[in-house]
Amino acid sequence: MIIEPMSPLRTSFPRTLFVSIFIAAIFTIYVLIKYPLWVVPEDEIRTVYLFGKAPVFWYMTLYTLVVVSVALGALIFGTRGYSAGEKRRPLSKYQRWKFILILISQIFFFYMPTFVAGFGNEGGFFSDPAYVPSHKDAHVYVWPAFTSVFWGLYVFVLIPVIVFFFGKRYCSWFCPCGNLAETVGITKLGKKWVRAGTPRGKTSRKLEVFAGAVLIVALIFGAMMLIDGLGIVQGALLGDVNRVYVSVHDLVIDFSLGSVVGVGLYPLLGTRIWCRFVCPLSKGMEWIGRFGKSRFAVVPNSDCKGLKLCTEVCPMGIPVDLYAFKDGKPREQAFGLATSPCIGCGGCIEICPTKALAFAKINDKTRIAAGSPYEES
Repeated sequence: MIIEPMSPLRTSFPRTLFVSIFIAAIFTIYVLIKYPLWVVPEDEIRTVYLFGKAPVFWYMTLYTLVVVSVALGALIFGTRGYSAGEKRRPLSKYQRWKFILILISQIFFFYMPTFVAGFGNEGGFFSDPAYVPSHKDAHVYVWPAFTSVFWGLYVFVLIPVIVFFFGKRYCSWFCPCGNLAETVGITKLGKKWVRAGTPRGKTSRKLEVFAGAVLIVALIFGAMMLIDGLGIVQGALLGDVNRVYVSVHDLVIDFSLGSVVGVGLYPLLGTRIWCRFVCPLSKGMEWIGRFGKSRFAVVPNSDCKGLKLCTEVCPMGIPVDLYAFKDGKPREQAFGLATSPCIGCGGCIEICPTKALAFAKINDKTRIAAGSPYEES
């Protein structure tokens, strides 16, 4: 077995050119989707349409093609996405089910609604309507859960139940943002980005508090929208405040951090920037798991040799090796949401050549140590 140690991405003109073009392309795509009037006047909006379809349709199509092609490749060819130079061999049962669910969720839950909606166009499928200003109210932002009974039950009831039993696997098995991160992260290029770019150590752990701030603001705003919607407070002031927040949220959270930074900086900071440092739903699940005593845990055993491959492939920057090995011997310290932002992708388990890591069984009340090795990293 060949084990490749993690090494920083070399700075060279071709790489600098590629990263520059990649970031510029991502920025342009999201401008055309979110703020097309920055590029063309409203009466010329159809000049940025392709075959009568708006940019968002082509973006969703490309996004889905990437996710589906990589996931299918992993399933069909048995590519061990987290491997470090080892020969190809079948995916583990866990990874097979993960990529199957990614395929199902991406195609049927996230792409098909956009595709099918086109058949309702007045002029036919290839005749999207003219530009209509819109706000992205995805459930991952949490505040939309206050405006809908369905999303309220989904975010505040179903997801906490899932977290209690399965941890944050929602992020790596089902979430549309996670689908892209998970599939890109197992490609040859994506693995380099994750290994060399993912922020690690105490400073990066402290920066995760920003997602908590985003969550708190989202909860406050959601409560304000609920109060406004129920008419509990009379007057237009609250409604005006809500509209201002939505506009600011669209520009700062959705466009700047969620899209341009969250995807555009994949080559520099790994594939889980959004999930780790900004996403309010991700942080909410982490808090639910921590204070709700989630049964999710990753459990090291005495076979650990301290190779640190587990830490190298972790897209969330978790120092997995410090939970498993210390002072030249196995440590066997289980970890879960009480001490880490683990999303249950299984990369650390998949890559370990000694099989020193495993997920705790649902009915196994594995004891999670209160201390965190983050302070040692």
